[in-house]
Amino acid sequence: MQPKFEVIDFPETTLIGLESDFYGGMSPKFNGQEVLGPLWGKVNGKLAELGLAFTGRMIAATRPAGSGEESLLTQFVGLEVAQLPADLNGLEVHRLPAMRLATYEHHGSMNGLVQSIQRLYNEVLPASGLKQPSPWSLELEIYDQRFDLQREDSIMLIGAPVL
Repeated sequence: MQPKFEVIDFPETTLIGLESDFYGGMSPKFNGQEVLGPLWGKVNGKLAELGLAFTGRMIAATRPAGSGEESLLTQFVGLEVAQLPADLNGLEVHRLPAMRLATYEHHGSMNGLVQSIQRLYNEVLPASGLKQPSPWSLELEIYDQRFDLQREDSIMLIGAPVL
């Protein structure tokens, strides 16, 4: 099955989760697997304590790190919520603005995610004629009911804001 490319209107979204800095897939210092796996584990653990783990849609929002260091990124991993729980259990709140979002499906295991991200930015987006805001400021990974870490037919979305 070919990955689907689609442009959607993404609504303003509230997430509860945590963030961490890491070096992205385009960097020779890439350490995403070492940093992001534990971050996801910590967020899911805190959500489980609140009775919210594996409910609804999880989103990873990646942006350039505040330090401005080349290739250093910050990823916020969180659960989409309509209402904030009374107890955040140490989780932080992150709000994503409404945006026009180009989405591209990633099929399969997480091992190929960097390649799918590179395909979106190096091939699919340029061929679409769509333009991204400059400078680059955000990328989303959207995990819904189609995603299952244990299944080879798993699907998640990579999202890039477009003008």
